[in-house]
Amino acid sequence: MHWWAETTGARGSRIGGMTELVKTRPLPGAPFGVEVTGAEPRSLTAEQREQIWDAHREGQGLICFSFGRLLEADELHALTAVFGVNEFAPGKIVGIGKGTRAGQERRTVEQQEAALRARGDDPYMAYIGNLDPASLEEKAVDGKFYGEWEWHTDMSYIPVPPTFSLLHARVVPDEGGDTGFCSQTMAARELPPDLRRRVNGRQIKHDSTYGSSGVLRPGMTVPDSPIEAIGHPHPIIRVVPETGQEALFLGRRTNAYVTGMAFDDSERLLDELWRHATQPHFCYRHRWRVGQVVVWDNRMMLHMRHPMAEDATRFMWRTQTRGEAVVPAAG
Repeated sequence: MHWWAETTGARGSRIGGMTELVKTRPLPGAPFGVEVTGAEPRSLTAEQREQIWDAHREGQGLICFSFGRLLEADELHALTAVFGVNEFAPGKIVGIGKGTRAGQERRTVEQQEAALRARGDDPYMAYIGNLDPASLEEKAVDGKFYGEWEWHTDMSYIPVPPTFSLLHARVVPDEGGDTGFCSQTMAARELPPDLRRRVNGRQIKHDSTYGSSGVLRPGMTVPDSPIEAIGHPHPIIRVVPETGQEALFLGRRTNAYVTGMAFDDSERLLDELWRHATQPHFCYRHRWRVGQVVVWDNRMMLHMRHPMAEDATRFMWRTQTRGEAVVPAAG
C-alpha cells in the first residue's frame, strides 16, 4: 500500500503517526474526478470524511469509491449521509419525483414510507436494471432500457432537485452499459462570451414527461409541444454556493424549453447550448467494476448511459441526498 501511494500520487491522512486506510488519487483516464479506496462506510472518521470532501472539491463533483465487494444497504445509506441528508428514492413518494394518479388515496409522507417498509421496500433505495431486486432473476423491461440513455441531471424537473446521486454497481455486463459524465463547471468556464450574453438571466423548463431512457413516466401524457410540457424552470447558469463556481444547468434536451422565447428560437438556443456543453474534452466515460460506488454532484455534472446488448444484465442500487434551492448566477 505504501508503494502504491508513492508511485500513483495517492494520499492518505496521517493520525498518530499511522496512515489512514482511505487513499485518494485522480480518477485514471478522466479530466476530472477522484478515486477513493480503503473507505469503510460504517466507521468513517472525521478525518476520512474531510478527505472525502476534499476529493469532491478536487474532483470537481465526481468521486469513485472502489470497494472490491458489494455493500450492504445500510453501508450505502451511511456513505450517502456523508454528502447530505438522505432523500427518498425517485418515484416512491408522491411529491418527490412521483405524481398523484386520478382517484389515488391521499396519504402523508409518513404513511407512504410506512407502507413501503411494510412490504419490504426501502424508501430510500432505487433499483435500476433488468434484474428483480429480491430474486436477482431477469425481469422484463422496456426495450429502450438497452439503448443509449440521454445526457441529463437527476430529477431536475422538480423545484428542488437532489444535490448528490450515488450509484452502486451490483451486476455489470462484460461490455456496454458504461456511464458518461460531463463537467458543467468546465463548460461554464469555456462558455463563449456571445452565448453567455444570450443566456444570462434566462431559464430552461426541465421536462418531467420522459425518463433518461426515453420511456414515458408513469401517469404522464405526451405534451403537444415542450411549451406545454410539465416541468420546472431553472436558471441556465447556476452557482455552487460553497465554491462559488458557475455551472451550466441544462437538465435534459428532450422537451426542454427556454421560457419566454418563441419555440423555434428556444430550439436553436438549446441546440447551441448542448453542442457546447457536451464537448468531448468536458466528458469522461466510466467503465464499471462490481462493488464500485460513483458519487456525482448534480449541480456540477451531467451524466448518461451507453447502450448494452439485449442479452446482457446490469443491476445498480441508487441513492440520493436532499436538494437545495438552485442559486442563479449573477447576470
